[in-house]
Amino acid sequence: MREIEQLELPQLKQTQCITTMSENQGSNVKEPGSGPGPGRRKTVRKGMFLKDLKPMIYGAGDVPQPASDTVALMDDLIIDYITEMCLKAAKVAEPRGKVKVDDVKFILRKDPKKMARVEELIYMDDHIRKAKQIVDMNEVEPSAEKLNP
Repeated sequence: MREIEQLELPQLKQTQCITTMSENQGSNVKEPGSGPGPGRRKTVRKGMFLKDLKPMIYGAGDVPQPASDTVALMDDLIIDYITEMCLKAAKVAEPRGKVKVDDVKFILRKDPKKMARVEELIYMDDHIRKAKQIVDMNEVEPSAEKLNP
C-alpha cells in the first residue's frame, strides 16, 4: 500500500511529499514537486544504515546475521527519528535561517542521556580536531627545516 506523508519545511515555505512503497510493489513513483528544491541535493534515505546496523544489532544481543526485516525496520526508525530531529531543529532555527548545534541541544534539553551523549560527542570532536592540528603542525615543521638549513 502506498503512503504519502507531507512534511512542512519551515525554511523553504513549501511542502515536500515523501512516498514510501513496500518492496513488493517495485520502484518508487515520484509525485510532481516531490524532488529536491532549488539548491538542495537529492538524498536516498532507504537502506542508508543497513551496513552499520547489522553489527550493532548483533552487539545488542541478537544473532550474528539478524533478519532483514528487523534491520529494515530499525533503519526506517532511525531515518524517521533523524528526520524528525532535523525538522524540529530547523523550526527552532527558523528566525536565524541556519541550524546550529545549539538548536539540537535545545531540542534534547529534557532528555539527560541524549544530552550527555551530544556533549560527549562535541567534546571528542573538539579533542580530535585539536590533535589533528598538532599532528599537522609537527609534519609541517620538519619539512620546513629541510628547506632552510
